[in-house]
Amino acid sequence: MKKIFLSLSLIIILILGSIYGLLFTKFGNNIVSSYIEEKVNLDQKDVKLKVNDFTLTLNYLNFDAWINDNSKINISGDLSLFKKSVDLKYDIKINDLSTLKNLTRQEFKGPFVTNGIFIGNEEEAIIQGTSDIARSQTRYYFNLEDFEPRNINIQVKNAKIEDLLTLLNKPIYAKGDLNVLADIKNANISNLDGIFVSKISNGKIDNEVMNKEFNQTLASPISFNGEMNALLSPNKAEVKTNLTSSLINIFMDKTVVNLLTNQIDSDYKIDIKNLNKIEGIIAKKLNGEFSTKGNLKAFDETIKIEGDSNVFESNVKYNTELTNYKPSYIKFSVENAKLEKFLQMLNEPIYALGDFNIQGEIKNANLDKLDGNISSKITNASIVNEVTNTVFKQNLKEKINFDLNIDTSLVPNQAVSKANLQTTIGNLTSQNSVYTFTDDSFNSDYLLNIPALEKLKDILNMSLKGNIDINGDITNKEDSLLLTGKSNTLGGTFDFDLKNDKLNANLKDIDVQELSAMLDYSKIFDSKANFTLDYDLLLKKGELVGKLINGHFLPNNFSLLLNQLGKFDLNKEVYETLDINSQIDNRILTSDVIMKSANTQIDIQDSILDLEQKLIDAKINAIVKDKKFIIDVKGETSNPKISLNAKDLLKEKIDKQLEKKRNKIEEKLNKALGTKAEDEKAKEIINNLKSIVK
Repeated sequence: MKKIFLSLSLIIILILGSIYGLLFTKFGNNIVSSYIEEKVNLDQKDVKLKVNDFTLTLNYLNFDAWINDNSKINISGDLSLFKKSVDLKYDIKINDLSTLKNLTRQEFKGPFVTNGIFIGNEEEAIIQGTSDIARSQTRYYFNLEDFEPRNINIQVKNAKIEDLLTLLNKPIYAKGDLNVLADIKNANISNLDGIFVSKISNGKIDNEVMNKEFNQTLASPISFNGEMNALLSPNKAEVKTNLTSSLINIFMDKTVVNLLTNQIDSDYKIDIKNLNKIEGIIAKKLNGEFSTKGNLKAFDETIKIEGDSNVFESNVKYNTELTNYKPSYIKFSVENAKLEKFLQMLNEPIYALGDFNIQGEIKNANLDKLDGNISSKITNASIVNEVTNTVFKQNLKEKINFDLNIDTSLVPNQAVSKANLQTTIGNLTSQNSVYTFTDDSFNSDYLLNIPALEKLKDILNMSLKGNIDINGDITNKEDSLLLTGKSNTLGGTFDFDLKNDKLNANLKDIDVQELSAMLDYSKIFDSKANFTLDYDLLLKKGELVGKLINGHFLPNNFSLLLNQLGKFDLNKEVYETLDINSQIDNRILTSDVIMKSANTQIDIQDSILDLEQKLIDAKINAIVKDKKFIIDVKGETSNPKISLNAKDLLKEKIDKQLEKKRNKIEEKLNKALGTKAEDEKAKEIINNLKSIVK
């Protein structure tokens, strides 16, 4: 037993001796200093720490080191390991904090200088010193009890924000001065007592850095100032915050932070005096001003916000909840807003006036579990013709009123809507409009009802009559638009599809008389017809091909003229086919027409039809049995002037009369010449007479 006791005692003495020899002797101090050098210099080729002196005894400490010959760390003074007390002075000057990365494990940069004292024991100690951190005048005082902060006093005067950003290894996107005063008489949370005041002045955003780091397009100079006053009391902090800038002002008069639960309750007010100035942030030019106020509550990972605004001269209320900084619940309403104010704010021409109201509730804002509804209404609205005519190059004269209702249901990954647009010129409805968020696509049905085509005159710049209903679908996906439509009209069918800029339209089995009536043209032909249109909306060029079947002329000036000239009833002629081929350039059609019947043939080459001016210019070559006619049609399409080029017809009649009365002519020639004319001479004279009318 005695041997065991002696052995244990020897082991303990050896361990204590080893510890003492390692820590409190010159040999041990050298080992520790070498370790520190190796730790700091590891993997840092541009950093060299040299410990000039490291002395640690039971009652004295001195640590003196240099970094790259231009930074120093010195800590020296008395200490008592047994009494657990210290009386130290420190003097630290670091030219670049990045050299201490291996020790701090943080990406700090820039210079750091501080000096002061550390006096006390484990029951109570004081750390007091000064620093020029961020080119400031900083003083600090910490009173520790049981190594826990009890009293804290920090004063930072004129610290440079740009230097603080450098210190934290952040881009220098702002400059300015920062002043801080923290006077905490009791730092124990349960007995907290003190104040914290900070003030930012002469702040200025560096647009170039901000644009690069945050993908913005800031152009105008942005200045800012801020102030925060916090009153610290047991378990809570009550804070007043003001941030004013050339862009936006934010005021939080009372923010209460529960330091035990980390719950935050605060009011807020946001003012933007000139929305035009935030264009570089939101990438959209806005006009006017914006103001909102409300309250927010933050706890755990949830933030609840409730507020109101008078934007658009309306009553706006909103209530939202964020979880992990993502919206999870949203409820909002916009009442009695003015459409013209909305357009003005969006920097859009004020081409409409009216009232609009929106009610919305999104119970689950997660796209995969989206659940909610939105109801939008525009009432008492009207188009501002003067603005619309200027902006959209229209020629509106009559007043157009409209109302719009949209009811939207939010379902997982989609917004499904029903829409109803009622106007004084027509109505547009959709029963199933679907926008899919995941692929940014849109699909919708539609029904367009135009009860009186006459009311479209100002929009289409042409007169139409009658009515039409068109239903179809709209698809927009991956920057590709497809619009289809169909209608039962003009005694037949109409269908079309528009793929981006390419339009294809078909009229099948339509009644030509009904088409003439719709176009407000004279009714001159009766037939069934098929038309195909291919048109490029971008180039405003295209082709129209038509075929009329089993048609005949109706009584009109044209047919009456041919009937009189040809001694023939043109209206009874049946044209099994009539081919039309038109080239379209903007609103002008250049057409060729070929039509044949048993007794007639009509050819029209390069006729001009101006849909905008409603003018026609056509030359018609007609053959009725064995007679040829040239007819010109010019003027307004509703009542064109029809004229006959009678030269050929007159020549034919004169020829017949000359041949019919040849004997009498020859007899008179004999009397005139005084002798009997030779046959050839008489024929020559007669032919010369014929040539006069050529």
